[in-house]
Amino acid sequence: MSKAFKLLSGNKLSSVDVSDCEYPSELVQVEGVVSQSGQGGWRGNENYTVHSLSFDAWRVVGEPLRRNPLLLLRPVPIDAEYFGDFPAGTLHKFEVLLSVEQTRAVVSEVVQENIEDDELGEIARELQQPVIVRTERFGDLTLNRQLDWFEGHVDWGDDEVEISFQPEEGLDITNLLETAEMLFRDAAEWQKKIEAFAVAEKLELANDWQEDGNEMDACEFLRRMTLESISILPEGKFEFWHDDGDIFFGHSIQISGSLREGLTDSDIPG
Repeated sequence: MSKAFKLLSGNKLSSVDVSDCEYPSELVQVEGVVSQSGQGGWRGNENYTVHSLSFDAWRVVGEPLRRNPLLLLRPVPIDAEYFGDFPAGTLHKFEVLLSVEQTRAVVSEVVQENIEDDELGEIARELQQPVIVRTERFGDLTLNRQLDWFEGHVDWGDDEVEISFQPEEGLDITNLLETAEMLFRDAAEWQKKIEAFAVAEKLELANDWQEDGNEMDACEFLRRMTLESISILPEGKFEFWHDDGDIFFGHSIQISGSLREGLTDSDIPG
C-alpha cells in the first residue's frame, strides 16, 4: 500500500482540499465502506499527489452510522501507485480532518485496514447486489455503481443503442424516464432534427479536418456518423453520442438539447 504523505498541522492538511470548504483544526477517526464509484488522483503541489476516493457508509468512531457519501482526499507521495490500496467494498479506519459540513475529509493517517464491523459489513454486502429498474419501453435498467447511473439498451429507429439515466443525486429516475418517454415518442422527428443540426454545426469543421483535401457532402457526413448511446439528464435534458467514423480522428460527436429548448449544443469530446 502507498505510504501516506504526512502533513504536520491541521491548517496545512486542510490545504489539500482546494474547494471552498471549511475545516476545523481537530483530527477525528472515521471508519467506513469504500464506494463502488471510481477513484481518482491529481497533483497537489511539488511534494504530493492527492488520491481521491469515498465512503458510501461511514461513521465517526463512537458515533451513529451515516449513509451519505464522504469524499476522502488522501495525500500520497508523487510517485506512489495508490489505486489498488482500498478496493471497493472494503472496510477501513482513517484519521482525518473532517469538513464542517461532514461531506469531505482529508486523510492524515491510515489507522487500520480491512477492519471487521458487522453493521458496515452488511452494507458492503448490500452494495454488491445488483439494483434493477424494470420498464416497459426501455427494458431492465441496471445501476452502474461506479458512475451512479442506470443503463441498458434500447432501439432508436432501426439501431440498438446504449441508454443511460443520470440523476443528479440518489437513485430516483422517475423524471428521467418521463423525459425519455417523450423523446422516444417522437423519435423519428428528433432524428431528423439531430441530423440537420449536426450538419449545420459540424460539416464545415469536418471538412477542415480532412487531410486529403476531399470535401464531404451532408450525405457522406451523416453516413459516417453513427449513433452509439443516448444519455438522459435532469431537467428534460439529453445527449446523443455518435461514433465519428474517423471524421474527427476518433472524437465522439455529441449533440445535446432539452425537450423545452430543442437542440442547443454540439461538441467533439474525447
